[in-house]
Amino acid sequence: MNQDGSFVDLRLNRQDGQNQESFWPSFTDIMTVIVMIFVMAMVVLLLRNIELVNQLRSTMEAERTAMELAKVTGEEKESLALKLFSAENDITLLRMQLMQMEEQGVKQAGTIDSQHRNIALLQSEKEALQLLRDQLNAENYTLTQRLLRSQADLQKQQQLMSELQQTLLSTQHQLSQFQKDVDTTRSDLESLQNEHLTVQEQLANLQQRYTNQAGDLLTARVAERDSGRRLVTLQTDFNKLKLKYDKLIRPARTPAGRYLVEVRYTKPGKQLIIEYQTQEKDGYDKIPQEKLEALLTNLKENQKAGLYIKVIFPENSGLTFTEAWSLTSQLHAKYDYYFQEGGSELVPVSPGVQSE
Repeated sequence: MNQDGSFVDLRLNRQDGQNQESFWPSFTDIMTVIVMIFVMAMVVLLLRNIELVNQLRSTMEAERTAMELAKVTGEEKESLALKLFSAENDITLLRMQLMQMEEQGVKQAGTIDSQHRNIALLQSEKEALQLLRDQLNAENYTLTQRLLRSQADLQKQQQLMSELQQTLLSTQHQLSQFQKDVDTTRSDLESLQNEHLTVQEQLANLQQRYTNQAGDLLTARVAERDSGRRLVTLQTDFNKLKLKYDKLIRPARTPAGRYLVEVRYTKPGKQLIIEYQTQEKDGYDKIPQEKLEALLTNLKENQKAGLYIKVIFPENSGLTFTEAWSLTSQLHAKYDYYFQEGGSELVPVSPGVQSE
C-alpha cells in the first residue's frame, strides 16, 4: 500500500515513473511468499509421505506376523485334530472292551447259574439218597427185629422140640409138620438176609456214585476256571501281538487327507437307528441301511483319496458287543480306505462307545 493508504498499482502499461520503479520489489516479495508456501507444502507432503510409508511398513509387518500366526495356529489345530481322533479311537476300543467284558460277565453268570442248578439237583439227589438210606435202615431194622423174633421163635421151637423128644414117637406126624414150618421160616429168613445184603449194596453204589459225581463236578469247575483264565491270557497276548504287528507293517490309520464320514448307531428298543454326517456339513441325519450303503458306495467311487469311516456307539446305545462289532466290521471292510488298501481286519481287544 502507498503512504496515503491507497493500493499499489500493478498494471504493466502504467506510465507513472515512480510506480514503475517499485514494481519489481513487490513482485519479488510475492514470488518469495509463493515459493515459501510451496516449500512448506512440500515439507508437509514429505513428512506425511514418510509417515504413510512407516504405517505401510508396520501394516505389512503386522500382516506377515498374522500370516505366520495363522499358519502356526493351523498346524496346531491339525495336530490337535489328529490327537482328538486318536483319543476318540482309544475311547472306542475301551468301550468295546467294556461291552465285551460285560457280555463275558453275563455268560459267566449264566454258567454259574447252571452250575448252581446242577449242584441243587445233586443236593436234591443226595437228599433223596439219604432218604432212601434212612428207609433202607428202617427196613434193615425191621428185618433185624423180625430175624431176632424168628431166632427167638426158633429157640422156643428148639426148646419145644427138646421137650417133645420124649413124645417123638407119638407125635412124629406133628414133628414132621413142625419141621416143614421151620424150614419155611428159615427160607424166609435167608430171603430177608439176601434182600438186606442187596439193599446195602445198592446204598453203597449210590454213595459211591454221589462221591464220584461230586469229585467230577469239582474237577470240572477247577478245569473250567483254569481254561477260562488261559483263554483270556492267550487272547490278550494274541491281540497285543496282532496290534504290534499291524503297527510295524502298516502306518497308523489316520483321517488326514481322507474324506471323513461319521456313522452313529443306537438301538433304544428293537429298532436300529442309523444317523450319519460328512465333513462337508454339521449335524446328523437319519438314514436307512440301504440308502447309507448307496451313499457310501457313491462317495467311495467319487473320493479318490478314500473314505475314513468313523463309527460311533454312544453310551447306553442298546447294542451288544457282537452287534456293534458286526456293524463296524462290515462298514470298514466295504468302504474304509485302510481296510480297502491293506485288506486288514479289525482285531477285537479282549479285556466289543465310539469306533473309528
